[in-house]
Amino acid sequence: MTRVSKLHLKRLLKELKSKRGWGTELISLYIPAGRNLHEVTRYLRFEYSQAANIKDKNTRKNVQAAIKSILQHLKLYRSTPENGLAIFCGAVSYGNVRGEEKIELIAIEPPEPITSFIYRCSSEFYLEPLEAQLEEKEVYAVIVMDRGGAAIAVIKGASYKIVDELNSDVPSKHRAGGQSQRRFERGREEAVKRYYVRLGEHANKMLLPIKELKHIIIAGPGDAKEEFANGDYLNYMLKQKVIGLVDTAYTGETGVREAIYKSRSLLSDARIYKEREAVQEVFERLSKDSRLVAYGIVPVEKALLVRAADRLVVLESLADEVLARCNSCGFFFKPDRSPRCPQCGGSDIAEAKGEEFLEKIEEEAAQTKATLVIVTDKTEWGEQLQKLGGIAAILRYAIE
Repeated sequence: MTRVSKLHLKRLLKELKSKRGWGTELISLYIPAGRNLHEVTRYLRFEYSQAANIKDKNTRKNVQAAIKSILQHLKLYRSTPENGLAIFCGAVSYGNVRGEEKIELIAIEPPEPITSFIYRCSSEFYLEPLEAQLEEKEVYAVIVMDRGGAAIAVIKGASYKIVDELNSDVPSKHRAGGQSQRRFERGREEAVKRYYVRLGEHANKMLLPIKELKHIIIAGPGDAKEEFANGDYLNYMLKQKVIGLVDTAYTGETGVREAIYKSRSLLSDARIYKEREAVQEVFERLSKDSRLVAYGIVPVEKALLVRAADRLVVLESLADEVLARCNSCGFFFKPDRSPRCPQCGGSDIAEAKGEEFLEKIEEEAAQTKATLVIVTDKTEWGEQLQKLGGIAAILRYAIE
């Protein structure tokens, strides 16, 4: 088995999460990179002998059968794969009748290294170490503010969420002259400082617990952002993560969106920009020369077939769609009134899962050295890509 991508891993974890067993009959085994497989084999044989002490006959039989299956599978490897190996094996129950379980085994070479040896028996598979590999490793924050109020947003992956908003009690500027004017200005300055202190407390509360937080952008109209950024209002650990100030015309959610858009050069590694730019590139190419873009499932498959696809942009939700697959040529397409394959004209058509199509696209992209960008659905650019059938390819050359 070759190392799986994060897209494939996500689908495998969804499948594993749905499986259940009686008692403690499902085994989760994590083998770190570099671990001696002979040591692992000895450990499993010891567990096999220990399982003989299990009182329940069915549980004993199923646990020992699962260990046997794992030992047999390990014979396929001369050494531990580069990132280690995760094996999930056990008697999976598909009903309420005891004794009708089936021994199943799924082995995964993960996209990131496994760091700890784990052997666990339970009624469900232990998936947390692999789920952690799917989590976004880099999180960004945006504080959009002026003297009237602020919004704190967190960018994770390809989306953002406003996690806190607050209004200030700073009065508007007073223009009356005399002593009252000076008293008013002093009072206003004190109100501004109180507001900055309160905003700092809110930001510290919301952002300090985020261990993955990489950078912070402070944005907004006017000079309030400079005063706040230069003062001692943020915790020093957060202050070290402030990488830029951005001018916006608005505050609130509109200001957050504006700040994110204008922070592209500061947060160029963030997934939110990579996805947006990939979709924008598709539409820009379409407007300049539509012959260099294929969109829709079948046109993209044809482009991959002749090795013309240079960059694929695919909507993640395609994995959840019900598609049709031609058993003669292997092409996928969306079911319609025609019972025949749009590629070869064959009539041997079967229902297929969208995740099978994405897996095929992923493999073919790797073989043809085309880059693949998976786009999150609930974004502006995700909705744009949906208009093209959820999948598009930028071509190396025009094809018929």
